[in-house]
Amino acid sequence: MVNQVDYYGRMKSTPKTAEYQRFEDGLRQVLTVSKIELQEREKQYQAERADKPKRGPKPKTSASGHASGDRD
Repeated sequence: MVNQVDYYGRMKSTPKTAEYQRFEDGLRQVLTVSKIELQEREKQYQAERADKPKRGPKPKTSASGHASGDRD
């Protein structure tokens, strides 16, 4: 238990790097998006995806193109 307190005490006292600060700011932006705005973004994303063609089934290949399983 003492080790945990010491660990967290050291972690909080270390200065934040610029990279970590950018990450934390980006995370804060993501977490502050309202539910309504998130739903609007999802609708916009779905509308953009609807324009793109969907992937079809894989083309069938003949068995002759694959290893036949015969062993020499």
